[in-house]
Amino acid sequence: MTEHTEDLALSTQELRQFQLAREFLGRFYVLMRLARSHDRYNSAVADAAEALHAITNELIDEAQVVRFDVADNCVFFNRTRLRASLSGFNTLKYFAEELTARGVSSMSFDEIAEIDDFLSFGMVFARLDQTDDDPFTELDRLVTLEGIAGIVIRPLKGLGEDSDEAGGFSGPTQDEAKRSFFSALHIVRQAVRDGISRGKVNPRKVKRVVESVVDSILSDEESMLALTAIRDYDEYTYHHSFNVCVYSIAIGNRLGLPRQALSDIGIAALFHDVGKTEVPREILNKNDNLTDDDWKAIQEHTLSGVKMLTYLKKLDRTILRSMIVAFCHHLNMDRTGYPETTRPIKPDAFSRIVRIADIYDALTSARTYRMKAFSASKALEIISGKSGDQLDPTLCAIFADVVGVDAEGSIPGDSEDDNTTEYSPVQAGLSRHTDHV
Repeated sequence: MTEHTEDLALSTQELRQFQLAREFLGRFYVLMRLARSHDRYNSAVADAAEALHAITNELIDEAQVVRFDVADNCVFFNRTRLRASLSGFNTLKYFAEELTARGVSSMSFDEIAEIDDFLSFGMVFARLDQTDDDPFTELDRLVTLEGIAGIVIRPLKGLGEDSDEAGGFSGPTQDEAKRSFFSALHIVRQAVRDGISRGKVNPRKVKRVVESVVDSILSDEESMLALTAIRDYDEYTYHHSFNVCVYSIAIGNRLGLPRQALSDIGIAALFHDVGKTEVPREILNKNDNLTDDDWKAIQEHTLSGVKMLTYLKKLDRTILRSMIVAFCHHLNMDRTGYPETTRPIKPDAFSRIVRIADIYDALTSARTYRMKAFSASKALEIISGKSGDQLDPTLCAIFADVVGVDAEGSIPGDSEDDNTTEYSPVQAGLSRHTDHV
């Protein structure tokens, strides 16, 4: 059957989709060739990334699903082989050869991918060292490191061998959980280093990253919780925010919250401390007791967080709930805590969940004012002591189950040294230094 007679059997909508798919390949070719010979700040490269982004969005509008596969030097769009006229043959051939050389069998795109994602992907893809023993693993690592969202690559395998083809979604793998971890860290780094107010943080990208964390927890909670043990002392704020996100989603999951609510609480937890970007670093990392002025500066991070979140591009329900958590996550059940308000406020359910996760991760992390972290069992003991008056008792009990307390009240893998001799209200963070997390 010729290409012409084949096209006659297609609907007008399908013809439009294949036309756009061929145009996508042409723009992909242009971006990769430019990215190979110019830096990312070159205007021609930027224009090419913008053009590829635009055609991808058109494809998404037309087809909803945008996926390209390569097998036997053929290119498939959404599982249908793309055929090209003589003028388009070279772009199909180029696409198939370039993906195969990098160990990629498939690429898919969704609407959260932005121009900068295409630009970053073009630079990474075009300049990858193809002589590497495992080019796909290196490409995947660089894509994760760049925080590229909305562009998914898959390793070479026979067409149709993916889990979705073989009988259903089997849940994220450990590697995918780790990618969720590093993508979430990248999101927090953007918020902290570049600033929400400068428009560097995309709510849709945040949502997609947190949804991947939710998927990982629903699939394998134990493995995802284990990632919270990865700590970097110099980047405490980033890891702390991610850990609080994971713990909060895990609590919500044990409560039976629907998936959308789990995503909402994960986003709120990820940004609960974003206002600390306004607090001088010398105060946050202070070894000595905090002065009254220091303490006032730290308390203001709750208000700063609300203000910063208003700069996000879209103030939907999720962001509004995040603003509530940013404001309330240091308020206690007995209406103590901060910020001070003219009318006493009882924290909402999300804020109560994040409060517990926040304290636990702070206690089990080394800080400048407490170089040795508390053991998990000691941290839970401290939290339990505040249950009922300051912390929600039901949520405290659920969290103890999430962390994994055995019948004797200890936690598997806990050190025998519970830091009891080091404990004081200041060190624990339940007074001035507790909220200094």
